[in-house]
Amino acid sequence: MSEALRNLGVTHSFGIIGKSICPIVLKMVDYGIEFIPGRHESSSGFEAAGYALKTGKLGVAFGTSGPGGTNLLTAAAHAKANNLPVLFITGHQSIKELGIPQCQDSTSFLADLADMFRPATLYSKLIERGDHFSTIFNHAISIALSGNRGPVHLCIPFDVQTELLEECNIVIPERESLVSHANIDRVLDAINNSKNPIIIAGKGVNRSGAHSELIQLAETFTIPVVTSPGGKGAIAWDHPLYHGPIGVGGCTHGDDLLNQSDLFIVLGSRLSDMTICNLKRENHPTTLIQFDSDPTFVGKILFSKTIPVTGDLRDNLVCYLNHIDTNNITKREAPTNSDYTEELPILPNLSLASVLSTMSDLIPYNSTVFVDDGSHGFHAAKWYKVKKPGSFVFDAYFACMGNSIGMAIGAKVAAPEETIFCITGDGCFMMLGAEINAAVCKDIPVIFIVVNNKQLDMALKGMEKTTGRIDGTIYEVPMDAVKFAESLGATGYKCETAEEFETAIKDAVAINRVAVIELLTDRDEVPPTAHRTLNLN
Repeated sequence: MSEALRNLGVTHSFGIIGKSICPIVLKMVDYGIEFIPGRHESSSGFEAAGYALKTGKLGVAFGTSGPGGTNLLTAAAHAKANNLPVLFITGHQSIKELGIPQCQDSTSFLADLADMFRPATLYSKLIERGDHFSTIFNHAISIALSGNRGPVHLCIPFDVQTELLEECNIVIPERESLVSHANIDRVLDAINNSKNPIIIAGKGVNRSGAHSELIQLAETFTIPVVTSPGGKGAIAWDHPLYHGPIGVGGCTHGDDLLNQSDLFIVLGSRLSDMTICNLKRENHPTTLIQFDSDPTFVGKILFSKTIPVTGDLRDNLVCYLNHIDTNNITKREAPTNSDYTEELPILPNLSLASVLSTMSDLIPYNSTVFVDDGSHGFHAAKWYKVKKPGSFVFDAYFACMGNSIGMAIGAKVAAPEETIFCITGDGCFMMLGAEINAAVCKDIPVIFIVVNNKQLDMALKGMEKTTGRIDGTIYEVPMDAVKFAESLGATGYKCETAEEFETAIKDAVAINRVAVIELLTDRDEVPPTAHRTLNLN
């Protein structure tokens, strides 16, 4: 297996070692695959996902039997929600000892990991015999890397790991162009016949790398583009056809366009509540064209006539663009008002919105920003100005707190030439912030920006609005992110003004080591999250 993974281009693996997984980890190290030891298995799983996202190849994460495996479950579900090919490997007691009480039991007598991972992955299997290993391993890797990519899980008993196994001949089907040809004419006719079309660019644009195709489609038909929270960065912030983010973390201008359109062209978005929370039922479009590699929710969210386009988003767009008859295009004028920017808040203390609105001017162009979930994430979705398409990574769908800490570390391992940033909050940081020490130990210089408003801000503001109460949203002794970072071996910067933040960013980029920039922001700043209600009725 180790040789097969190396031949697939895997250079690093992530996890926490223990008895039940030790043989396979050591063998992979022997084959030149560097092991990055984590501080929590969830973070290691996120690191493997960040590695997979950056390389386009397989990520590998390890956990021991029992709790090591259950700690990986959240990362597995996150990888599934984001179509990231990650191989999760967990240990298991020896098959010959099945049924005997064991420490960190992974069997059906306690925590059946193979069963637990099934709904969180595309494939999960306990390998009970060494002579079955090659076939099962081949099957799992093929699923992870083919078609609608995603995570897989193998639970490997200790005695199977120590067997002398046959050579694995991994056969990955060559990537085929996954195009839905049937509806080409219907799609192009619907676009030509529409009076007020709009393109909703979702996370799928970033995952498939369809940025230039998105722009070509928009410019060919002069169609305004808006982005879902996860689709942020699908198009540069200052493109004349970009009309801003929509939904939670969106702008009023973009949501107004959404409610005035007779045709939605949805590119790689499930249209969750985070995206269409401000769309009124009476304003659902007449027609919906929905491009999505996963047909599960296509046509099931809006009360609109739906034209589905399944398969790879970029492949489909290339095909459809090639079928356009330039002599038969409805000429329409771009909306006269394309200014989606809104006034920044004026606050007595540091405004996160103001900081994020200038951040892209302070960092290198060849940067990627990973953003955690919480108020800070939706502030970033609204205010951060993406210059390089595809350089903003935000999961507002599964939305697990702390995921971007590991994702950023894994991405930096995969792309050491890039400057990698992670924007996280004090709540997320206290969940998985110890992983910064893993980055320090292996000299993986990620710059972490910790937004510290000393409360679980998104929960607090939402509860305050809907219930008038804020129980459980404030910790009486707030964290000191700089002291914590320094105790982990990172360089820390505490910022209470925009000027201090600018200095810290420039210094952190220059020193090229793990850095934590703590932003002490105004606790009363209103996040762009308070309007999360779904108007389906």
